[in-house]
Amino acid sequence: MSSSELMNKLPTIIGIVSLFAIHGYRKKSLNLSGTITAWLTGVSTCIFGSTFAILLLSFYFSSSYLTKYKSSIKKTIEDGHTVGGQRNYIQVLSNSLPGTIFAAIFYFFSNSSTTLINFNNDFFSSFILCCFIGHYSCCNGDTWASELGILSKDEPILITNFKKVPKGTNGGLSPLGIGASVAGGFFIGLMFLISSYFFDLPIYHQQQQIVSILLLSTISGLLGSLIDSLMGSTLQLSLFSIDRKVVINNVDKLLPNEKTKHISGTNILDNHQVNFLSCLCTSILSGFIGYLIFN
Repeated sequence: MSSSELMNKLPTIIGIVSLFAIHGYRKKSLNLSGTITAWLTGVSTCIFGSTFAILLLSFYFSSSYLTKYKSSIKKTIEDGHTVGGQRNYIQVLSNSLPGTIFAAIFYFFSNSSTTLINFNNDFFSSFILCCFIGHYSCCNGDTWASELGILSKDEPILITNFKKVPKGTNGGLSPLGIGASVAGGFFIGLMFLISSYFFDLPIYHQQQQIVSILLLSTISGLLGSLIDSLMGSTLQLSLFSIDRKVVINNVDKLLPNEKTKHISGTNILDNHQVNFLSCLCTSILSGFIGYLIFN
């Protein structure tokens, strides 16, 4: 995008992103710091490319909806669950920063003007695009798994030893949660295909490998969720409050003299750090997985 094109589109981009940011704040999906950070991330991502922006919005709206879904039940299971989400700037950055960086790399350093993935013709651009798809597939898959898996009728099993643990435990796996992570990744791939079809027509319609995109996003959604669960079960502390009968994943939420039982993990990373690292790892792995799939 030339500087003149950017200046022409910038007012529209700012207006649209501002509407979405205000909507998120009014619906309590974001607090003030989260709204400002989401606005900056949204404007940047829109400048870097329309398809990038569509994937960001697809993750944001679907995850926000599922966070609110049956939130009254989730509050009785997991301590610290906030109705509506109320994401702050740390939560926004942990789920968007790697993706924004990959989009920026593509915008500034790629020779490609489309989202066509072809490793034989342009390895660098294709690798970065696969990393971007992998990032939001991981974010979406893990969020869907967390928000729906906690509602499973069956008790989850811990990823490290396969023993049953209370719902809401970091690293807990359930059939519903695994299915949700697969669906979340597939959804991101589908949105990538739809947005690329409209913005990169006709070359995209003729050449893009639809099955490969969906396979990459689905694998990344599942893989990212599993990586997040593995890190959460080992590097993040999960306690069970004997007094309140809820899972506590943040020691700062403990009440004075509250009786607890250790479930899993150690207090090394918090949830935001786990999300960031799992997304980053999955993004990079998705670049290599994409190379294998497309070749």
